[in-house]
Amino acid sequence: MKSIKNALAVVALCAGMSALAACGGGNGGEVTSDPGSGVNRPADSTAATPAPANPTFGQAYTFENGLAVTVGAPQPYTPSPSAAGADASLQAVVFDITIVNGSPENYETMVFATTLQSGNREASKIFDSANGVGGSPNTPTLPGRESAFRVAYAVTDPPDLVMQVSPGFDYKKIIFTS
Repeated sequence: MKSIKNALAVVALCAGMSALAACGGGNGGEVTSDPGSGVNRPADSTAATPAPANPTFGQAYTFENGLAVTVGAPQPYTPSPSAAGADASLQAVVFDITIVNGSPENYETMVFATTLQSGNREASKIFDSANGVGGSPNTPTLPGRESAFRVAYAVTDPPDLVMQVSPGFDYKKIIFTS
């Protein structure tokens, strides 16, 4: 009897999921012959523009719980000969990242992650232990304290950078732009 109830529960769950999938949430689409093109670096405009939706490099983003993240402006970078992810045909840039824990809880700094787009290409992260560059610290950041570290990337277009910052599962991802 228990297996019949479980089977009925699975059927009901699947039916509910099918109904949700059929609704589509307004993200339908169609086959097109031309996908169009995007503009990675918008043209400058003298008209008044609204405040950007995303922080720019050098600005901080503070979450509701008080955790604040600052990604410094990209700086030219020369990887050491032992660096992984470096590409001699691309330019390397480094970012100084600071996390200030204004929350009442310890922040697990080791879950902090970044990705970077340069122009229309995903950038390659550089790990360079000889220069102290690579990833986030392993030690948690205690309330009222801060952690600072550096990340570097090999990029195709240094003036056009978009970095996604993921502080962890409990935080929304933030986009920093040049």
